[in-house]
Amino acid sequence: MMRNLTLLLVFTLFFSHSLFAGEVAKVKGTGLLVNLQGDAATPGDQFFTLDAAGKKKGIIEITKVKGDRALAKIMKGTVEAGMSLQPKSASTPVAGTSGSPTRAKRSSMLKGRAYWGGMVGYGMDSMSAQVNDGVTNIPRAGKVALSGGGIGAMGMFDYQAFPQIWIRGLGGIEGFNVSGSAVCGVSNTEGCNANIYYLSLDVLGRYVFSEGTIRPWIGGGLGLLFPASKKSTALASDSIGTTNVIIAGGGADFFVNPTLYIPVSIEYGLLPKSNQVEASWIELRVGFAVPF
Repeated sequence: MMRNLTLLLVFTLFFSHSLFAGEVAKVKGTGLLVNLQGDAATPGDQFFTLDAAGKKKGIIEITKVKGDRALAKIMKGTVEAGMSLQPKSASTPVAGTSGSPTRAKRSSMLKGRAYWGGMVGYGMDSMSAQVNDGVTNIPRAGKVALSGGGIGAMGMFDYQAFPQIWIRGLGGIEGFNVSGSAVCGVSNTEGCNANIYYLSLDVLGRYVFSEGTIRPWIGGGLGLLFPASKKSTALASDSIGTTNVIIAGGGADFFVNPTLYIPVSIEYGLLPKSNQVEASWIELRVGFAVPF
């Protein structure tokens, strides 16, 4: 009789564990490596960790899958190497998220690690420049302050390098247009101005604070500017060449659904400073992005 009960217990444990053959291979801090052992899993899936007696001890969430192995993070409880896994119902809430969407539901909004789309922007441009007087044609005592606005249109590519680190690439047309009331140069009757359109290539690193449907971020990067058209009374034409810009900014990605989000950002761009010219802009951008 005792032998039969033992066999029944072993069979029951084996059968319950066979529902999902995956197990925890390695634990390091809050991260872990999972052997899927032929079972299917995708980023955002959650599992209970089970001890040798089949008792639930913790909850993990898959972050990356490659072949028969996966990376995951500990959401709750105890997780140790050798523990088996059991799929967790998507309707079961995770501790600390009462009254809000579950982490699993929020993570399911992310369909892949790469998105592409486009953004349009309007920049508030400013420049101070050393110019020649409109009467004497000799350098003025001080710099002339110029301001204005430029429109940009950029293609966009977003890539998730790490769970909260995203890389954003932008490429397209960036306008820089400023003017002022002062007259510079004896042959000029229009006032001081600079109207330049650049071919722009920007790369930004972004730290994303949230995994929800609204994802605020801060970041920064660099851009390369190649003049496509230029017209200026404040600057000599041959002085307007390829340059760079340092970018700092922030914003948010607003997920409409799992396959569409609206990126919104505000960026500060600082161009190289010289004894003759200082220039910068503050630009508001908005666009769309879909999975790549």
